[in-house]
Amino acid sequence: MGYVENTQPNTEVLAKEALICPGFYTTNIKKFASTDTSSFQGAFSTAIANLKNDYTKDNYIRDERFEQSWDHIQGEARELIIKLLEMYCAAEYSGFILYKELSSELKETNSVLSDGFSLMSRDEARHASFLNKALLDFHIKPGLGFLKKEHRKYIFLPFSWFIYSTYLSERISSCYYITIFEHLEFHPEYSIYPIFGFYKSWSEDDNRHGDFFGAIIKSQLQLSNGLKAKLACKFFLLLIFSVTYFKYKSNDKLLALLGLDAREYYVFTIRKVNKSISKDLPVVLDFEKSQFFEELDICLLHISENEKINISNQNALLKWIRKILHYSTILLVMLRLFIRSQTA
Repeated sequence: MGYVENTQPNTEVLAKEALICPGFYTTNIKKFASTDTSSFQGAFSTAIANLKNDYTKDNYIRDERFEQSWDHIQGEARELIIKLLEMYCAAEYSGFILYKELSSELKETNSVLSDGFSLMSRDEARHASFLNKALLDFHIKPGLGFLKKEHRKYIFLPFSWFIYSTYLSERISSCYYITIFEHLEFHPEYSIYPIFGFYKSWSEDDNRHGDFFGAIIKSQLQLSNGLKAKLACKFFLLLIFSVTYFKYKSNDKLLALLGLDAREYYVFTIRKVNKSISKDLPVVLDFEKSQFFEELDICLLHISENEKINISNQNALLKWIRKILHYSTILLVMLRLFIRSQTA
């Protein structure tokens, strides 16, 4: 990527516009509208009260740490930080639009959920704005054409998929942020850019979002009670945790820049999240008996083999035939994990 560089800290530089590509999601709004918040009024009241208190609103201030040029960060380190900022900027805008639209669509039918989503949208917008300014430090200006609704392509997710995946996304993000924040507190020599000092507040915001979705899960009997709910929850935990773990290979350079071992970081994060969600979900996983991460390492080997096949010079049919074996093995490993994974 060709980014405009500036060697003078006080010189105005024309920012390069970057394409930010958020995901746009929707689900069954009628099921949301029918959520019985009165039966779990305590959980919803607490979650919304914590959102309304907005404990971190005064924490997102660009202080003197930002008052310098960041052009001394060059090469791969610069590319990694820009990639991180762009990725999280897209994710925050995605959350902002999602929660804003849910709040609007539920305004007339479920005021409790509408209020909660409106407050969460506020948080996501604040995060996105903070990331916008961070990108400008590196002479990158996010393109915001996606804010026009006619430019969006939505992905519809079944209600249970949407709830479980969004809930876990908030919990995992919260743990990501606080783990990095606490690591850099002990190892400030790796704090290459001051945005990481704001990760504690970010973690707290996302954790409160998770609490709100936790209240929704408790209010939906099909998600919180019975054998079907337990099996569905177990499936999503395996799916989301597996996909999360698979990312460590692609993020190893960034985490090494922060002084972290990627595999250890992801294993620690997943274990920590798994413990924290027991208050909301009908089941959590027991990783020890299933050798969860060792089994996922087998999947990674086969994913790597398929990537090698993709870049080979063989014809498409032969590539497809060769990849079947690896896909089949991955599927068998995941099936074995589903059967063997004990639930706590």
